[in-house]
Amino acid sequence: MTLPAPKLDDLTWDAMMTAVRRRVPAESDGIWTLHAPADPGITLLELFAHLLEQRLYWLDQTPDALVVAVLRLLGLDPPRPARAAATVLQQTAGPADGSGGPLRAVPVVPAGTALSRDPLERVVFTLDDDVAVCPLDPGGEITVETDRDRTADLRARRGVPLLASDGSAARARFTLPLTGALPAPGPLSLLVEIDAPAASVPSWLPGATEGVPPPARLTWSWFRPGTDVTGAFEEVEDGTAGLRRSGVVRLRPPSGWTTRDRGLLLSTPAATFTVPPRLLQLAVNVSAARHRREHTADGADLAAQLGAWLKLPGRRLVLPDAAGRLLEAALRLAGEEWRPEPDFTFGSPTERVFLLDRAEGALVFGDGLTGRIPRPDTAPGDPALPAPGDPLPPVPAPGHTVLPAPDRTGPDDAPAPAPAASRAGEAPRPDAVPARPSPSVPARPSSSVPGGPSPEVPAGGGVPASPDPGSASDCPDPDAPADSPESGAVGSGLTAPGTTGPSAPGRAGPGGRSGTRPAGPAAPDVRVVYAVGGGRAGNGGITGNWLPVGDPPPGADGLVAANLVRASGGEEPETVAEARRRAAGALGEVTRAVTADDYVTLARTTPGVAVARAHASVGEHPGHPCATVPGAVTVRVVPLAPRDDPAREDFVAAPRPDPGLLGAVAARLGEARLLTSEVFVRAPDYREVALRIDLAGEPADRPRAFAAAASALRRFLDPLVGGEDGDGWPFGEPLRPSALLRIAQRALGRLADVSGVAVGLDGDEPGDTSAEVRLRPGELPVPRTIRTRVVPAAEPGEGLS
Repeated sequence: MTLPAPKLDDLTWDAMMTAVRRRVPAESDGIWTLHAPADPGITLLELFAHLLEQRLYWLDQTPDALVVAVLRLLGLDPPRPARAAATVLQQTAGPADGSGGPLRAVPVVPAGTALSRDPLERVVFTLDDDVAVCPLDPGGEITVETDRDRTADLRARRGVPLLASDGSAARARFTLPLTGALPAPGPLSLLVEIDAPAASVPSWLPGATEGVPPPARLTWSWFRPGTDVTGAFEEVEDGTAGLRRSGVVRLRPPSGWTTRDRGLLLSTPAATFTVPPRLLQLAVNVSAARHRREHTADGADLAAQLGAWLKLPGRRLVLPDAAGRLLEAALRLAGEEWRPEPDFTFGSPTERVFLLDRAEGALVFGDGLTGRIPRPDTAPGDPALPAPGDPLPPVPAPGHTVLPAPDRTGPDDAPAPAPAASRAGEAPRPDAVPARPSPSVPARPSSSVPGGPSPEVPAGGGVPASPDPGSASDCPDPDAPADSPESGAVGSGLTAPGTTGPSAPGRAGPGGRSGTRPAGPAAPDVRVVYAVGGGRAGNGGITGNWLPVGDPPPGADGLVAANLVRASGGEEPETVAEARRRAAGALGEVTRAVTADDYVTLARTTPGVAVARAHASVGEHPGHPCATVPGAVTVRVVPLAPRDDPAREDFVAAPRPDPGLLGAVAARLGEARLLTSEVFVRAPDYREVALRIDLAGEPADRPRAFAAAASALRRFLDPLVGGEDGDGWPFGEPLRPSALLRIAQRALGRLADVSGVAVGLDGDEPGDTSAEVRLRPGELPVPRTIRTRVVPAAEPGEGLS
């Protein structure tokens, strides 16, 4: 039963004023007689009613912070940040001297290199990996050979079936258009674009699933065309997950390999694919690239903000060139790491967390209760500097002494000499603290004191003055955390301009005395590494005008690039309203396997693999086929396979799941099953069916009638698109000749009349009976032979005319 949502905002201004006017005579004992709007009291009541109506409106509103907190409490993602678009870039480079001749060495374009196709460089992509840009033959092309030469099909993007799907050994040979005889300083990078289902997201896109088992065990090796020289690669990074999806394959050649060894051999001892993988495109010198660019900001870049920093809630640190484009950030502050969080709801006063404000390009800090507040701080032993705008410490009058800061030297340091003040009429002692000049006494030059200036005492001596307000940080705060600046331990806040860190030079004064001011200002101890980009601005088509941002990498003069696939996947940040709608849908998702439908839903939604159908048999145990076993569940899955053209050479009538798909589904169901359940994942049991169609009378176009009837029956019995509803023949559904006759007659129309359909199972010849043929649960039919015969048309019988 669904409970209706409560409505708290159920009182309007008119209703409140009507109720108040009715109570005025009784509450005022009849003294208040004028209840018109002209009365000042009525005016005040109307004002109060207006304010109360606004407060009541707030009762029905859910603040964004509460929505984010509830999402985290439910284990759901908070509003998702912007997502960067991705593509694959192919690089080409000229010689370092710019002569336009052949390359003398293979240049390496390092990971993180920024390229842009925008002349204004507003949309910048960076490479994910290093790319060894091998020289290419301008007039050459990649060749592919399987059972025959398939280069023309690859050139036209018709799709090249690489390996078989019958479990036998298979191989495919490629020749790359490399030139010269140069060694490779890095791995060969190949784009392998496969005609894969939408569930198998390409490896470079954000939604790609990692860790999916491959459908078959593949081996990559190299050979030198025209010779018997061959060898294996030292390391293979297969982004295609065994040709399950499109991806980037990185092959590290051994020492001694050169660009003359431009042949590639892809082989497998057992091609256990559901369908042969179809190759659409193969390219070399590639890398995945994303619409993001990293920047680093240190204390010098943020000095103006840090100099005016106050310890107040909700402080913001605005990053340079990040407004509207901030993706992520990492902050290191005084040697301590601060981490980003989606909100401060579950924070504590000691947690070093911050939020990302993409619109402003800033880091937002907490309020001291749900997140720590960083503040300008000094390193141990340094007197705190006053913040900009604060009054300077008072200058003591003549005859007063300023005590030095307490000595914080360690046990291994030399002991600081005890300060001594000279009295009036006495000669100053050598170890006496120099006097601070008064307004009437000229200041002593700092250069006259070795090691820099030090605290001073007036020449006339006197009673010690109050401590310098600037050294108030010497007294630790007992309520502060042990590692906070207030505790007196190592500081973890922003270092104020003009101070140094613990290891800064110039900290010790004469005689090893600490607590002296450095000779010059130092940059604040803060470092922010952040990335900008993301959003839909990075999405775009295929172009070949990508150029490096700034100077090209060393040795890669004339570097240009082209994206071989569309740049896609860029998304704007998710709003709180969108997150609420996503959460509402997520609450209805199946996450535990309790019923048979739960097993089917979980199997079909296994990430990274394409499962078209599933069937759960409760009580079925593969080891006990004739008994019902409590707690046992056998799930049969049918993988997705192309159904657009049954005449294509790689069409599979009975698709079987590959071993990697079965493993992925089994792992998902194993995590979701009940503790007492035992789950088995299997391929469907296919039963071979032979059909015979009887046509009454000789049709006018016999070949056309035969083809139409056979095609209709094959589609009707198909495991993926068959059945009455077109979503696959139901598991265990019996074969009824009457239903088959109806489908055949519908396909033939007026071409011919169908007098009957006979069914044979498992190699048996179709009989003349019209009884249905039963299948066991978990079994599916697969038509192997469909024959058509012509029988004499039945003569009309005698009867009333």
